[in-house]
Amino acid sequence: MCSSQITQLASRIAANTTLVSEYLAGKNLPLPSFDLDGPLDTLIPKEEIAIEAARVAIIDDTEELRRLVLGPREHLMSFAHDVLLSQQAIVRFKLAHSFPVGGEASFADLASASGLTETTTRQLVRYAITNGIFTEPKRGVIAHNAVSRLLVEDAVIFDWVATAADGGWQAASRICDALEQFPGSEEPNETGYALAHNTDKPIYEYLAMHPDKARRFANMMRAYTTGTGYELSHVTDNFPWGELGNGVVVDVGGSAGHASIAIARKFPSVSCVVQDFAPVVQSFSDAVPAELADRVKFEVHDFMTEQPVKNADVYFFRWIFHNWSDKYSIKILRNLIPALKPGAKIVVNDNVLPEPGILSKWQERHLRSMDLTQMLIQNAHERELDDWKDLFEKADARFHFQWAKQPQGSTLWFLVFEWAGKD
Repeated sequence: MCSSQITQLASRIAANTTLVSEYLAGKNLPLPSFDLDGPLDTLIPKEEIAIEAARVAIIDDTEELRRLVLGPREHLMSFAHDVLLSQQAIVRFKLAHSFPVGGEASFADLASASGLTETTTRQLVRYAITNGIFTEPKRGVIAHNAVSRLLVEDAVIFDWVATAADGGWQAASRICDALEQFPGSEEPNETGYALAHNTDKPIYEYLAMHPDKARRFANMMRAYTTGTGYELSHVTDNFPWGELGNGVVVDVGGSAGHASIAIARKFPSVSCVVQDFAPVVQSFSDAVPAELADRVKFEVHDFMTEQPVKNADVYFFRWIFHNWSDKYSIKILRNLIPALKPGAKIVVNDNVLPEPGILSKWQERHLRSMDLTQMLIQNAHERELDDWKDLFEKADARFHFQWAKQPQGSTLWFLVFEWAGKD
């Protein structure tokens, strides 16, 4: 039976690989390669549903085939503590930046640039090569490939790796300690991240005191939200903003206001108020396009306090609640109530965890990884659809669920609740 299963997997992998290869060739696109001049991302558009499904199936099936061929014992033993070690070393000691793209370096050169010993450098770099970072075209000579080149040339990706492999990895190593020390906690400062960084501050307060870490964390979030599946077209195209007429949208925790700008640009009768902390407002309020300046305004507001904009038509939360435990999410919702008029909509654009087995294993693992990340940095969690409904019910029974959907190609869902009126 096992032999039949691996043969079936191999056949599916071959068939789907042929589909992807023929699509790329037919579009005169380069084939996947880690060569220095290879493509830095998948070249398959998400709207090519069948080809993208074939790509996702290849990822799932190759991983499953690897697990089966390893066997349970070696599969478990493959989850070693050193998985992120080489990445942590590469970003902390700037190993990828120590010689130019297109050039070569000896281990002695890398050691001199990094301040590490030659032996340590060799250990770290040769392990990185086994994970697809760098190449060794001839013995003792290191060159860049597409992966290490990306670390050199893309500051956002570099900061993503730096945040994940350094601060995030340390936080992950302390999450079980936090669960033992603070059982059942919903507090954002009783986390693996807080223990790893020896602080009693929640992550965002801690980052505010460490600007370099804050910049890297912001770039990590940018790497997520500017990627495929987070396009602002999903925001503008999947809620009936035009039906608001001369309505007002409050973009709560709206950061740079990108979503509000996109809404206002497409729907010329709608006005938006972008709310965030003072440093964010100071940074972005002057960046509103001149033609939208009368309809996109910024306002300083902490959503842990009462909502100051009364009687708006929509209160919009894009990727906000997943950062907060139920305790604080309920507080955010209750802070809206004094401002709400009957019929006001609370529109949530956020993750929804799938039922197991609905998505590919690769896609599901990505979402469940985000779920664990929220736990280790904020004692928060991602939510299933019923969890979202329960959250609003706990906040106040007058929040009535209207509808939810995940637009095709979008990572985030839309969930719409209506305020049924005050007593």
